[in-house]
Amino acid sequence: MLLSAVCDFSFLCYLSFWCEVLEEVNITQKYLQTVGLTLEKCIVKLQGLKAFLADQCSEIAEKAICYATTKCKEMDISMERRGRVKLRKTMPGMKAKDAGLTLPEEMKRAMFECLDRFHHELEIRSQAIEKILSMFAVIQPNSLVGATEKDIHNYTPKLTEIFDEFSNEDIFREIERLQRHLEAAKLSVEEAKKWTALQFLEFIVKWDYCESMPNLSLCLRFFLTLCVSIASCERSFSK
Repeated sequence: MLLSAVCDFSFLCYLSFWCEVLEEVNITQKYLQTVGLTLEKCIVKLQGLKAFLADQCSEIAEKAICYATTKCKEMDISMERRGRVKLRKTMPGMKAKDAGLTLPEEMKRAMFECLDRFHHELEIRSQAIEKILSMFAVIQPNSLVGATEKDIHNYTPKLTEIFDEFSNEDIFREIERLQRHLEAAKLSVEEAKKWTALQFLEFIVKWDYCESMPNLSLCLRFFLTLCVSIASCERSFSK
């Protein structure tokens, strides 16, 4: 039974198809597990994967069909559709024709559906990450060490709308205080911009600045412990 399932045009199509797709997915997953990775870099990597799926979908499907066709010919595997063939009614004197798609056309349609669904799931993930990044924009490295007063006042309402225990003025004063402490510790702006949110929190804790920057340290803790994504995509694909 297993041999008959493997020696099938559809199986061979999906074998090539998923090999191509999952190679890119695996590279992306490994990158996203990098220690200290920022959300900006995560978004860029996911956008790259989405671009791959959008740009290469036709090529991936064609390559899979070509691979399956070649293997079927080499292994003498039938490429006929299994099951009952639907026939279309015709005028008297005409021959009945197959009403459905050919097997390669049907496989191409199915693979496009898989890629569309995959792309949709990635879009949902990306939007969720972008929403969190926008919400906590005020505590991102560029904001903490390089943003202007106007930028900070534009960023903070997105955070205080959700976490009403914070105030715009308190966060702004604490960011200014953090910048002074970084300067006193002889840390350059360029060096601090390369830090992650965790490194900023570690700096605050290491120098016992939590009391002088309670709101900022709490914001950083919220950001670092917030769930960014869930396994809904994996569960839906496994059904």
